[in-house]
Amino acid sequence: MMRTFSHLMNTSVLAGLAVSLSTVLSAQTPIETASRFAESGSWDAAYDALKPAMQQDPYRSDGHAWYVLGFVQKELHKASGATGEEAVFRTEAAQSFQRALSLPNLPAADRETARKALDFLARSYFRDAIQWVEGFTPNAEPMILELMGRYEAIQTSLNPGQDLSPQRADLHRYLGQAYAQLLETERFAGLPEEQGLFESATSHYQESLSHDPTSYASQYNLAIALYNHGVRQLKRINHTTSMFELMEIQDVCVGLFEQSLIPMRKAQAQRPDRLETLKGLMTIYYALSQPEASEEYRVKIEEQLRNR
Repeated sequence: MMRTFSHLMNTSVLAGLAVSLSTVLSAQTPIETASRFAESGSWDAAYDALKPAMQQDPYRSDGHAWYVLGFVQKELHKASGATGEEAVFRTEAAQSFQRALSLPNLPAADRETARKALDFLARSYFRDAIQWVEGFTPNAEPMILELMGRYEAIQTSLNPGQDLSPQRADLHRYLGQAYAQLLETERFAGLPEEQGLFESATSHYQESLSHDPTSYASQYNLAIALYNHGVRQLKRINHTTSMFELMEIQDVCVGLFEQSLIPMRKAQAQRPDRLETLKGLMTIYYALSQPEASEEYRVKIEEQLRNR
């Protein structure tokens, strides 16, 4: 009988505590409730507590509320490990921080922290773009460029007038390399896709150079892409090639070799002692049937090797 009474008392106390806790939580504002959950790392509960209120007054125009929501969404993004289009909480977090910064009632301390958080999110977009290039397929290019666009949009909103040319030059150089590597696999040899991959590689190198004309890597890689495509055309020649087809292929090859000479010279002018550009010029001049010029660079290569 005593055990039954004690059990009933414990049950009554627990029920009372539950009612009290429910009353306390209901008395808190959504921001206070979300903040309490956030302090304990309960990000899902914090999100559920605050997100529905953000479309209602007074929260829709409360800078601090958007700031808190942005941090909750940022932590949910970090916990998810999502990338690319699947990183929904990252997109939401960026929007919330931007909304907070647009409101005049955002406290100064929150404003500075929100800017740093937005910068973190922007850089994560850029990192994602680069990572998608590393496992590249042509179908991924639109998403890569979209990620880059989001990075640029946030950085521009934080720092109007900021020069993003170095980052643009890097991304387009990486894309050029990705297309060039696909060509080197020879999976597309003789197929219609081959020409498209070549054009994509060279156009990205040229886009990179438009943002950074002094880029040695882009100049050199562009030269190699042009030269290698000429070599691929020569490999098409066989016993079935007609005289007219042979003349046409030779004209195309000469044109590509001549084009490759321009960026290779620019790369060599930037780094006169680099063996790779000296070898490149020696090879291109030889392919253009200019033995004297080719020999000149062969001699320079030997001098470089002796002086090492």
